[in-house]
Amino acid sequence: MFNCSLNHTDVAFNIFERVGYTIVFFAGLILNITVLFIFSRIKHWNDTHIYMLNLLIADFLAIIFLPFRILETFCRLDKTKLCTILVGIQYSNMYCSIFTISAISVQRFLAVRFPFLGRADKAKRQKIAVSVCILIWTTIAVICAMFNQDLKPDYLLTCFNRKAEKKLNLTFFLILEIVGYLVPLAIIILCSTQTIHNLVKSIKHVEKIEGMKRKSIAAVISANMFTFILCFTPIHIGFLLQYLSKDNTLFLFTDVAEWIATTNCCLDSIGYYFLLKRVSRNYAD
Repeated sequence: MFNCSLNHTDVAFNIFERVGYTIVFFAGLILNITVLFIFSRIKHWNDTHIYMLNLLIADFLAIIFLPFRILETFCRLDKTKLCTILVGIQYSNMYCSIFTISAISVQRFLAVRFPFLGRADKAKRQKIAVSVCILIWTTIAVICAMFNQDLKPDYLLTCFNRKAEKKLNLTFFLILEIVGYLVPLAIIILCSTQTIHNLVKSIKHVEKIEGMKRKSIAAVISANMFTFILCFTPIHIGFLLQYLSKDNTLFLFTDVAEWIATTNCCLDSIGYYFLLKRVSRNYAD
């Protein structure tokens, strides 16, 4: 089941992965458990809380499967169906996070741009949020089922890396790059910048204390947008380069990009669950 022989050139990078993924695992576990405790104490839920809970579930699932990735840095796992499952879980959770963050961005924009929608029937908003979350998971499950052959063990160089000559199905590749990244990126940038613009523009019409709150919210939304770009852009550049490459020389870049994407499990907790409580309190209730 294990192969613990490593090339000398792998040692430095393996140390980086061991340390990096271990830090993400423990930090993510502590942060997400803390957030789960906070959620358990919420008495009156709104649609923002539902989206954030969905994000928490995706992040938590990614965190609890990280020990397999850490183990892989010590002893290579045999390329079995377990690897197929692990890779599927890894990317399913990542794209669930991406789609949920997109939904939160749209919801925030609508709440700020059209305040009367925020005062609409609370139960109806909750049902919409639940339906969107179910749609996200269903879409991901359908895509995984349609292209499960692209993750079979014969296509893998290691448990978490594909062979360079085994390219992703073109349709699958385009779905990952366009539907899974470019469209959400456009939505997040458009909604976030418009939300920030509306918040800043409204500051001169409110009292000083309220204006400071809105500045703080605008800063948080800006940080969330740039965090999304930082975390998920490298991995999708890696997918593109791997698809175009004819050898295995790009695995180092892709592995680092995957680690960067994984750090989002920790950053979500800080950005969305702790800081955006102000957004939820001011514009969702």
